Amino acid sequence: METFVGVALILVGAIWLLWSLYSLRKGGKSENWNRTTGIITKSVITDLSIQKGHGTCPIIHYEYSLDGRTYKSDRVTWGNVHSSCARGASAKVTDKYKEGKEVKVYYNPDNIAESVLEPCAAQGTMLSLVISCIPIIAGIIQLKTGFLKIG
Repeated sequence: METFVGVALILVGAIWLLWSLYSLRKGGKSENWNRTTGIITKSVITDLSIQKGHGTCPIIHYEYSLDGRTYKSDRVTWGNVHSSCARGASAKVTDKYKEGKEVKVYYNPDNIAESVLEPCAAQGTMLSLVISCIPIIAGIIQLKTGFLKIG
């Protein structure tokens, strides 16, 4: 069982690490994407937990049209979503992207259905990359020492 825990920690950390690296890469590339104009179609704050007041997340949807076709997206930026325990932090995002507002949309010229409102990786993505190493290191230690005794 101790081996399973070590492998599981490494696997979770590796997936988290890969997602963070992918987000950093896509965020960097998005800075060179083409621009068009879009419109915010939804801008709300949702609670992240069953018990209200334990975290919020802004939900932003937008549309943009290219070559006579309309595309929809909800990606503000690459990487970690703008989630927070503080409702005020989520409100800053929904205030910036109010429903009906015209916005710049950055879209991938190789896949115009892929877009963001903020062309970069989210602020917390680098921190996420560093923190993702913790379960990997803990998993390696678990495999070598079996510090967590289960059962």
